[in-house]
Amino acid sequence: MSVFDRVIDRRATISSKWEKYAGQDVIPMWVADMDFAAPQPVLQAIQERLAHPVLGYNARPLPTIDVIQHWLSSHYQWSVDAEAILLSPGVVPALNQAVRAFVRPGRAVAVAVPTYPPFLQAPLNMSRDVQRLTMTAANDWSFPIDQLKAVLSGKHNIDLLMLSHPMNPVGKVLDRPMLEEIARVCEQANVVICSDEIHCDLLLDARRHTPLASISAEAAARTVTFQAASKTFNLAGLGCAYAVIENPTLRETFEQAGAGIMAHVNTLGFVATQAALSECESWRLELLDYLAENRDRVCEVVERLAGLSIQRPQATYLAWIDVRELALDNPHDFFAEYGLGIAAGEEYEGPGYIRLNFGCPRSTLEEGLARLVRAVDSL
Repeated sequence: MSVFDRVIDRRATISSKWEKYAGQDVIPMWVADMDFAAPQPVLQAIQERLAHPVLGYNARPLPTIDVIQHWLSSHYQWSVDAEAILLSPGVVPALNQAVRAFVRPGRAVAVAVPTYPPFLQAPLNMSRDVQRLTMTAANDWSFPIDQLKAVLSGKHNIDLLMLSHPMNPVGKVLDRPMLEEIARVCEQANVVICSDEIHCDLLLDARRHTPLASISAEAAARTVTFQAASKTFNLAGLGCAYAVIENPTLRETFEQAGAGIMAHVNTLGFVATQAALSECESWRLELLDYLAENRDRVCEVVERLAGLSIQRPQATYLAWIDVRELALDNPHDFFAEYGLGIAAGEEYEGPGYIRLNFGCPRSTLEEGLARLVRAVDSL
């Protein structure tokens, strides 16, 4: 029996995932946190820190920075200086900080859709425009590089490309040639790249992630990279991410944009991150095998249901399922009636799709899939 088979009751923990359907017979498979226990070394590190009774202000946690440097080097052959690494309370606030830093009034952000909703919300929060680049299943969710070239050469006033890499919600991994082309066209147009790589440690089937900033000195000079241990090791509630910004000018601009409004990372957040990245690699590898099996089971069920289709996710624990043939007025409410809580594709600018989180014990997944089948069969 795998450690990931353990079913943990989260209903009394103020979990946003589970509180959404409190009092209802609905399995929540919507938001991107997993139902697995955090790795034991992480829990132990937190307990050891709490043995000290003072929880005051923190200095820059250099041991955590050292661990992040080693992780980037050992996993991605990406060597960065310690000063290039900034800690943040989360990728979402960091996305907003990036828009504030790099997009001038009257200018715009380019975003490929469907995408993670904060990519579309962050520019609006700063009264900046969004130029959408449309991806399709017919094109295997390939990054729309020709559309990017067109908007950068036109009169759309793009200052920033916000990139989901690997892509959420479609689960697509960008290969090196595509990354090189993205970097090249952004360099020609003098556009900053914000690369959200929070799912980069969750590539399936032995795929290897390539940080965009690692491909060349030119790419590094215009890229702000966001990563975190939170998705991989299920630490989202602790609020710790990190930005890697090798260009000192970009780094200073980014820091200035957060001055006075961005909180410091809390004590337990960096303690957990340090333990996760230094002591939990075997846990991560076992997780990847488990998620791949869950992914395969989701695809098996979806592919035999009339009216549904899916392109096998290459990364993440999120399945992007095409339900357009069902012609549902409200996919979320329809599936909730059958006890399955999904995220509706409209939230990601992918109408007619649903996003289903398969980061859960196998027994939970099987019950969720049974409810999916019953819902579709009812039609």
